[in-house]
Amino acid sequence: MLLVLLTATTGAAADNERPASFLQMTSVLDGKCQILSDGGKLRVLKNVHEERAVKYRLERVFVGKPQGLAVGVAPPQGATIKLGCTRVDGREQEWRLVRAEFIEVNEQ
Repeated sequence: MLLVLLTATTGAAADNERPASFLQMTSVLDGKCQILSDGGKLRVLKNVHEERAVKYRLERVFVGKPQGLAVGVAPPQGATIKLGCTRVDGREQEWRLVRAEFIEVNEQ
């Protein structure tokens, strides 16, 4: 399993914590992604902060070219958020963190 810690620059956070440091992106085995492209895995995102939700913005990059943004809220110690397959038709796909900030749950 591949583990990628995201370290994008963010604004000042309470308690000197950086929201991006709590987002973990991993690649996991997935039958659908393997069928879509040999060697493909499912890229997932998770917030490992125990108490605070993180609002994120990711840029999807396909074959080295930006394809759009994915935005959402990762709950504290929340469920895994599925992003997509790492390979599509034999070509690489990835996600890059653009922005991350702590939010209160009622701000969602």
